[in-house]
Amino acid sequence: LRPGVDSLLVIMGSMIARIRSRYKVKNRLIRSIYWKKKMKEIFYVEDVNRDGYLTIEELIKNTKPLQKYCNAPPEKMANLEKAYHLFWGEVGLRPGKKVNKKMFLSGLNRLGRKELEREQAGKATLHSHIANALFDIIDQNNNNKLQKEEIANWMGAAGLDQSEAERLFDEADHLKKGYISREELIETEFCSFFHPEKCMQKLGMTVVKGLWL
Repeated sequence: LRPGVDSLLVIMGSMIARIRSRYKVKNRLIRSIYWKKKMKEIFYVEDVNRDGYLTIEELIKNTKPLQKYCNAPPEKMANLEKAYHLFWGEVGLRPGKKVNKKMFLSGLNRLGRKELEREQAGKATLHSHIANALFDIIDQNNNNKLQKEEIANWMGAAGLDQSEAERLFDEADHLKKGYISREELIETEFCSFFHPEKCMQKLGMTVVKGLWL
């Protein structure tokens, strides 16, 4: 090769590698079978009227049982609603707008890229605002600790089997302290949204590497 051509090829190769790296980061969530399955389940659960669309109004309405099961006061519910608008608005769920499943996955993938960058930079994620507001609602006695009974109430509000509260509690209580801390809830919730494989491994489930679309 002529002088300088090798250097040019190295530079071009480096540029291509960076482009591929950015593409991989941009699409890493939506290409994961585990992540897509989890997000599709969330879409199905939240789409109560089964019309194939979600709205921010629908998502907020689905949180109302927390008032009954967790005896949540209006100010706590208002904080959760504000956090919902902040997080889900970035997905595309803005007042008066309908989002189908494809748009939902695409929006979450786009937001997920930003959220993972915030996490890596040590910055607060938008999802942490929801987790903090949710923690305050579940924490009925305001002692900054979640007990099994409070977890059971939360599960009841979500329409889940409250008898499973002990299992869920044990999974989240990594250090076996007898309670779930704010940090543990934030980590667990973020993990379930944006680190699906890592979350499954923590639960002792087998994750097959390379299952990407």
